[in-house]
Amino acid sequence: MRARSLKIIDLAVHHVATIAAGTPLLNAAKEMRSQHVGSLVVVDKDYHPLGMLTDRDITLEVVALEKDVQALSVDDVMSSPVCTANSNETVVDALARMREQGIRRLPVVDDNGRLCGIVTANNIVEEISEQLDSVVRAVKSSKTREQAQRP
Repeated sequence: MRARSLKIIDLAVHHVATIAAGTPLLNAAKEMRSQHVGSLVVVDKDYHPLGMLTDRDITLEVVALEKDVQALSVDDVMSSPVCTANSNETVVDALARMREQGIRRLPVVDDNGRLCGIVTANNIVEEISEQLDSVVRAVKSSKTREQAQRP
């Protein structure tokens, strides 16, 4: 297998859990539960990302402060502006942005700014693990080959 410079879109999950801006926060929490996700990308009507809402946001900003969940919308709690990656960016560039911003989830947008995927730190770790496994197999293969050629 030849080393390649992966585009971030190659690692992205293309079915992204989203929620419309202005949605009541309680509905967003119910959506997270029904989709079994810990975050939602908040989008406008044209599917442009406006913010990120995580279960941690709800816990720290609403539950821990004993705010009235009935009175809040996703706009009140989401992290905004949202940091995104362009689908043409490399994994290395996207990972650098995630590290600089201190984030674990990065929505991926197309050239028109429309949401087309999301990548998480876990997606990147899985890919790096596969690449490291390839290196280990190559080293083992070369040793086995040398032993067979030079007994």
